[in-house]
Amino acid sequence: MRKLMFVVLMAIAVSAHAQQIDLKVLDTIGAKAKGSTEIGMDEASLKAAASADKGTKSGGVATMTEGMKGFYLRSYEFNKGEFKWDDLKPFTDLLKAPNWVRFLKSKEQNEQTEIWWHITNGQTDGMLLISAEEKELTVINAIGTSNLSDLSGLKNMGLFLNGGFK
Repeated sequence: MRKLMFVVLMAIAVSAHAQQIDLKVLDTIGAKAKGSTEIGMDEASLKAAASADKGTKSGGVATMTEGMKGFYLRSYEFNKGEFKWDDLKPFTDLLKAPNWVRFLKSKEQNEQTEIWWHITNGQTDGMLLISAEEKELTVINAIGTSNLSDLSGLKNMGLFLNGGFK
């Protein structure tokens, strides 16, 4: 769980303005899942969350979302054997488009994580994270701008639980 939280934090921290990648390709995979979580926050939703947070003590959401244009997450849980990395091929084929560059690939036994950046004119303007395990898949697409200093706001939002990140 800590590893996933770290990956999520990295996903939020990366700069991005590229167009959102089509997550609907994941619907076929999601249909096999025993459980799912989806987050779809466009620019208007992010601004609404930020304005609701401006009057609070933490102000973390307002700071983190200031330059963001969208945040999209798909997370699926499977019974053993219902999901394989190869199921992602139609989705990962979308990343063959110009300007997508794999920044990180980590593979251990039945677990694989990849972080892709979309780069235009030498600037990172999009981010996609794929984290897959034997029974779980999480895909995050962040659009807009944010930076590592914004991570301090996450601590105030309760994402640093159980002695996790400090």
